[in-house]
Amino acid sequence: MSPLQNSRDKIVDAAEKVVIEVGAAHMTLNAVAEKASVSKGGLLYHFPSKEALLKAMLERRMERFKEAQEKKSGELQCGPTREIKAYILSTLGRDRKTDRIGASLLAAIAHNPKLLDPAREDYRRRLNKLIPAGLGERAAVIVLAVDGLRLLELLSLSPFNENQRKKVMEELLILADEEIKNGRRSKRDGKDGKTAVELKRI
Repeated sequence: MSPLQNSRDKIVDAAEKVVIEVGAAHMTLNAVAEKASVSKGGLLYHFPSKEALLKAMLERRMERFKEAQEKKSGELQCGPTREIKAYILSTLGRDRKTDRIGASLLAAIAHNPKLLDPAREDYRRRLNKLIPAGLGERAAVIVLAVDGLRLLELLSLSPFNENQRKKVMEELLILADEEIKNGRRSKRDGKDGKTAVELKRI
């Protein structure tokens, strides 16, 4: 890792710590610079605004999720449901620190939706990869259920205890397998070999 990249990562690390302590809405560049043990000028060299730093934090969340999904995929048995199962397991994997950072970022970014543009594109690409490669329409239902539960948890609105949550995850994994067992995948493929559900660029 280059010294420049190392400095950027150090600042983002510090920003995450500040966010956990006070929330993204109350995060200041001065507080991050102090936490990172860098000068204000050094921080501004990498991140000229709070928005730029929030964007970097969001990009790190996306990259970490991608890494977690790839790792989980590598642990699963090869087959047509591997990627959708990896998505379920990696998305719903519990990490209290990540939850706190994600919830705080969500609240802060709500005031500046443009910061979500990279996330929108990343999400669209991810679904277009999951759905054609996996289970057709049922894949969309599974992904939406997973993401809905994840959002409820970030907002501290989920009604499920840990045991209930585990059962929900088990049912989602069963749904992924049932699609293949019932032979529905081929019926839902279009004439060109693609599934009926595919997200388009808006």
